[in-house]
Amino acid sequence: MSGNRFTYIQIGVFGTLLLVAALTFPLWGMREPKGVLDQPIAGNSDLLYFATTAPDNFIIYSPGLRRNRLILPASERMADMVVSPDGSKVWTSTKGGFVDRYEIPLDQSIFSASIKRERIAPVLSAIALSASGRFIAVGYGSSEDYNSRNIKILPADTVSLRDEKADFPVSGDIQAIVANPVEDLFYIINSHSDRVRIYNANRFRLEPDIIELGNSPGSFVVRPDGLRAYGAMNARRAIGVVDLQTNETTDYIQMGFPPYAMCFNEDGSHLYVASRDSTTVKILDTQTNTTLTTFDLPPRLPGVIENNYAEMIGVSSDEDYLYIMPKRAELLIYDISMVHDPDYSGAPPIMVQAEILATTPFYMSVVRGRTVPGVPEVVE
Repeated sequence: MSGNRFTYIQIGVFGTLLLVAALTFPLWGMREPKGVLDQPIAGNSDLLYFATTAPDNFIIYSPGLRRNRLILPASERMADMVVSPDGSKVWTSTKGGFVDRYEIPLDQSIFSASIKRERIAPVLSAIALSASGRFIAVGYGSSEDYNSRNIKILPADTVSLRDEKADFPVSGDIQAIVANPVEDLFYIINSHSDRVRIYNANRFRLEPDIIELGNSPGSFVVRPDGLRAYGAMNARRAIGVVDLQTNETTDYIQMGFPPYAMCFNEDGSHLYVASRDSTTVKILDTQTNTTLTTFDLPPRLPGVIENNYAEMIGVSSDEDYLYIMPKRAELLIYDISMVHDPDYSGAPPIMVQAEILATTPFYMSVVRGRTVPGVPEVVE
């Protein structure tokens, strides 16, 4: 009996060590060649804004410096976050019902921020900033069930209830609010609905048109020209294409996996898509809706914990790099510059940086091309 007990103890200790290794060193199998992955990315002047939990704060990370430029504690547990295009302002919605508005200095040192707080409702969820920067839309609910089924439209500068522009209910739980990048329109995504409602912040009304996608989208992104939207349809293993001039779904792009995280390059010619249940990432040509290349993220721990699907994805201002946040605290950066080559063969991109952040993010925003002192220059 004592021998069996000793065997069980050995198994337990080994299993514990294995679990600790998996959680603590998720990049063991992906940090080669070390000399490349440990280097800053020369000439990269992007800043990546992250909202994190446990602890709740937001992080500003510089790939060009390969270090954080700011870690700012949040006032309480965050629900969502949105960043102005130049990175000088951040709005966070909190589980306790506050909107926190941060002003971040644009000088060479980013060490602090001024904060304005406003209590909006018992519980807040999704938040979005209009294209003009004049309005924020924020979902809210009651403290009884924590589900958001109402939206407030507030001035982005004051975020004050005294200046409230609109308050209206929507059917179903609010999963996300997505802003059109050209017009002051908000797209309201419900958790279990095939429909996307449209709110016009210039007219302060819900539009009569409803986008019918045919399946609840896991995510919803709008092309930079504001003319098309793409919804990740997990059950269909496809992406629904919406003409935003008619608000009609015009096509479904079959992916072969349940799509989830998505983003566009600056002119909308490329769509970057990550799988919901695997390590697969695809780059699509949106002119032809065809695949340019497919590649896989490295496993979290080869042979032990393979699942490393991306929850967030973004592209650099020069479109040479793809920023990917898998389901842990590691940021992976891939060189995708070869995709620009007219004779591109479809070869998979190469990972050039892997960085473990202090805490696990649930939001990422790319602020493109802002001056970052100290970034090494590109040597031709």
